[in-house]
Amino acid sequence: MGLFDDQLALGSRPSGSPLERVPLDTWISREAALYALRMIQGQRLHGRLVGREGIRDAEILTLIGLAERSGGFDRAVTVSELRDACTEQHHRLEARFRGKPDVLSKNIDKLGLLLKLNATERAVLRVAVVVSRTSEFGDLFQLTHVSERDLLRGLHFATGCKLAHVREALSRERSLRRSGFLSSHHGVFGSWNPIALDDDIAQSLLAQRFNEERILRHLARVSPKATLSLADFSHISDMDLVRRYLEESVARRKKGSNVLIYGEPGTGKTEFVRAIAEALGITLYEVPNSDSSGEPISGQKRFRAYGTTQHLLAGRRNQALLFDEVEDVFGGLEDPLGGLFGFSGGRGSGPDGLRKSWINETIESNPVPAIWVCNQINGIDHAYLRRFDLVMEFRTPTRRVRQRMVERHFKADELSAACVERLVAIESLTPALIERAARVVRTVRSGKVSIRDAEVERVVATSLGAMGCRVDFSASDLPEYYDPALLNTDRELGAIAQGLGQTKSARLCFYGPPGTGKTAFAHHLGRTLDRRVVVRRASDILNPYLGGTEANLRKAFDTARQEDAILLIDEADSFLQDRSGAHRQWEVTQVNELLTQMESFNGIFIASTNLIDRLDSASLRRFDFKVKFDYLTREQQRIMLGRIVDDKNDESGRWQEAIQRLDHLSQLTPGDFANVLRQLAVTGQQRSASRIIDLLSAEVALKPGACKTSIGFVHH
Repeated sequence: MGLFDDQLALGSRPSGSPLERVPLDTWISREAALYALRMIQGQRLHGRLVGREGIRDAEILTLIGLAERSGGFDRAVTVSELRDACTEQHHRLEARFRGKPDVLSKNIDKLGLLLKLNATERAVLRVAVVVSRTSEFGDLFQLTHVSERDLLRGLHFATGCKLAHVREALSRERSLRRSGFLSSHHGVFGSWNPIALDDDIAQSLLAQRFNEERILRHLARVSPKATLSLADFSHISDMDLVRRYLEESVARRKKGSNVLIYGEPGTGKTEFVRAIAEALGITLYEVPNSDSSGEPISGQKRFRAYGTTQHLLAGRRNQALLFDEVEDVFGGLEDPLGGLFGFSGGRGSGPDGLRKSWINETIESNPVPAIWVCNQINGIDHAYLRRFDLVMEFRTPTRRVRQRMVERHFKADELSAACVERLVAIESLTPALIERAARVVRTVRSGKVSIRDAEVERVVATSLGAMGCRVDFSASDLPEYYDPALLNTDRELGAIAQGLGQTKSARLCFYGPPGTGKTAFAHHLGRTLDRRVVVRRASDILNPYLGGTEANLRKAFDTARQEDAILLIDEADSFLQDRSGAHRQWEVTQVNELLTQMESFNGIFIASTNLIDRLDSASLRRFDFKVKFDYLTREQQRIMLGRIVDDKNDESGRWQEAIQRLDHLSQLTPGDFANVLRQLAVTGQQRSASRIIDLLSAEVALKPGACKTSIGFVHH
């Protein structure tokens, strides 16, 4: 019988002695000893085992089954004596391993059929199982220095398979490595071990009955029950298309069915997929991003687990697979193994060391429909993107949907109506955030509505703050004592508002000094027309990256379209600067993008600016109305003062004196009066006419070109 007999390469058991009659540890030890002896003899490692004082590492004697024969042998043995002892032990073990394939071989064969493993891959997997259960192998592999050459030669001798076949079996292109069963990051020998096997997989392959479900659970998990229903996603325009596509793909078992869903974190992408699966009666599996101990799983390993799960689910009906956080695969780092076995990344390689050809093939040939989810797609190669059948952007819910979700998660008496109104007014409020806030309220179980209101607003504010979104629940759209009659404009605002109530479409440019009421009137218009106002300031839209500002402009208009809202872009001069003076290409493209969006928008669009002279002349022609908001007239100043003072009916004559002082002030705006009221609220002072005018005088004095004579009326 030859040293590398094919039957032995696949493994066998003692004749007439079933495996179950031999203790598992004993059988594994014999198998490990046989593999170790083949490697020692094939690679001629006897000389490395013997030093001047005998055996260098007694653990290796234990591994090959010679420790019980030592009796001083381990201290005085020569290379020749050790070689003879190893040969004798090798023949003894080979004689025991004759007969029919054992349980491990049968299980590997079953798994091999599912994963399409060839004979060499199955033989290597068998070695990996035995090595994973035998800690002494660490010493033997350290003896070979665990180089690429030594490892391949060792597996060549252990399995009896050709060296070229072993190298191919361990390549990234082969099913064994693609299965994700073999890890490159942990093991019993050295800092890395390309044939280290997860203990759960090893246990499954050593079980008397092959448990395919156990292996499947190691790679993926059944998706938890959805916390939202499809009704919560009525704002997603492509929802029905995705649902019908998945339904047909699952029913027809169509290969290569892939849907990519992307959008901002917390918008409910994963819940949406779970809700669709439940609605269709599909069993949804998810590729986890962390292991049982909570440690993150690399994108490379997750993608391999995805591929193996696809094979395991291929024969089942009504299945779908969810791969969340796709960035792990399509935006990862290079394989830390570098060029091990000659499969380095680089040209033709994708992220995380995965070959593009394999990724493309996996996406195109998956037997089970897959839904891929990520937050953004900017970093994904177009070669991957074009292979998805459907690519859907997930947006934040509209106001109506937010209202419905808040009412669904909170009972009628849990929150005040005012709190609910403040919540649904937040554009960035997501389904996940609503669900989390409701969970906190029910956990804390505060007795008073006012306390529950405060708790919910606290949860929402801190969560959004952590994501860079500022929320001020106390802020009001309109200032105190707001009255559109106290706006000094060159157009009749009442007539414009009445006309917009009929047409529901117009492009308006509000310009004038700061504080003259441009933004406030936009909110007043929203109340009058019962339309929500979507406000975007320059800081919300400007983006330092190429094309980022243009994308944010498109998104602002899309949001207004979805919610049938009035769109207000404040500080519009940042995007509508005169193109004749532009020095950079992006300055032109921003203007072009905004003009394009304006022309295709059928709703009410308002641009406000303090710097009308900087606007592009072609841009101005596209506005239906250009309304100038100017400083208050003398009569408007008097009316405004009369509405906010506490001592108007003072008969001592101080009221008339205050009016005279007020008439000497110029460049006053509604915003100045609002500032003064806030100052008085902070200091707790009375709203006396004298004090109000003192503060107004100070405001005017700080304005460019203000009348300096007004400073003389400031009383300290």
